Amino acid sequence: MGEATRVQVLMPPSDAERFEAYCREKGHKKSTLIARLIREHLAREGYAAQTSLSFRTSREPQRSS
Repeated sequence: MGEATRVQVLMPPSDAERFEAYCREKGHKKSTLIARLIREHLAREGYAAQTSLSFRTSREPQRSS
């Protein structure tokens, strides 16, 4: 996979318990399953990978075309 970025997920305790039980029962590692679910969701939504992001601060003037 190369370099990876850490993402933290907060959820209510009841959801966390259900998710942990599901992972245990199905033999999934939580982090691997979360990454797969995110990839699948983005693919379903047709959201392509961004090759470069352009950020500007609020102080920079907005250019008009």
